Amino acid sequence: FGLLSGSAFGPKEIWSAATPFNKGIIVILLFLLALQVYMAVERGIMYAQSGAASRKFLKLFMDTLRRGDFEAARKAAATHNKSHIALVLKHGLDIFQYEKQLKALNENHDVIQPVERAIARGTAEVTELLKKGMGTLATIASASPFIGLLGTVWGIIAVFSDLKTKGAGDINALAGSIGEALGATALGLIVAIPAVWLYNFYTNLQDKTITNINNAASQMIDEFIRRESQS
Repeated sequence: FGLLSGSAFGPKEIWSAATPFNKGIIVILLFLLALQVYMAVERGIMYAQSGAASRKFLKLFMDTLRRGDFEAARKAAATHNKSHIALVLKHGLDIFQYEKQLKALNENHDVIQPVERAIARGTAEVTELLKKGMGTLATIASASPFIGLLGTVWGIIAVFSDLKTKGAGDINALAGSIGEALGATALGLIVAIPAVWLYNFYTNLQDKTITNINNAASQMIDEFIRRESQS
């Protein structure tokens, strides 16, 4: 719409010419645009904080784990609680220490399998956190063009109505309805295109985060197995 500012088909002119129905369509699309901006900022801040915390946490956590200082490892996870990796590994570490207590009562008790199940549960919970808002973004991306198209169809109906009452001799008399019809589609695409990009961008970040969690969890379990084999 910005490219049309100051022209006969600028945003103000299109809004003035729009029917009450199409004004409602425009308001809905602008709301969806504002919603996706909010979600993009919120998800961006979350991933930035999680990434920064994870980089600091992993080095500290693995160092303390190799030394066998489980209390320091737990404190590292609690300190960097914005890290999704820390949330999962802390859960696995807590279960490992609990299972070690059970093994003290029964030397044949399997410690590793409960830890693996705990990590799987923790990863599933974190995955749900990472998916927050992604369904909304997908809905905005898929629905916005159709909402805009609805406004276009309504505008075309208005054009034919004007043709019936005013005739085709004065194109200027029809310009408002034509601009309204085209503007609704344009706004729908303006809302949908960045929503598609944002959905794909954050889906890739989500997959990368889950991969990093799995890699870190695998290293932790390997360390647990090594310790169990030495005991």
